Amino acid sequence: MGSAFWLLIAAIVLFAAFLLAHLALVARILRSDLSPGWKWASLIPVVTPVAAWKAERRVGLVLWAVFLIGYAIAWIMAPSAP
Repeated sequence: MGSAFWLLIAAIVLFAAFLLAHLALVARILRSDLSPGWKWASLIPVVTPVAAWKAERRVGLVLWAVFLIGYAIAWIMAPSAP
């Protein structure tokens, strides 16, 4: 089991964690005090971090960003693994 295998496992786990964090963030935004327009807009993945910031869900937003960056790093490193 080479390094490519472990990068693949890391990428899969990080993407699953990112999806879970994203869904949890959307659920918390939908239960927040934001206006209905922002709640509907948060269903668009690109707008979710902005809506989370406006809803003051900073911890969830940081976790979302960490998992996304970790996944991106694992994805970028995977092709260069032997």
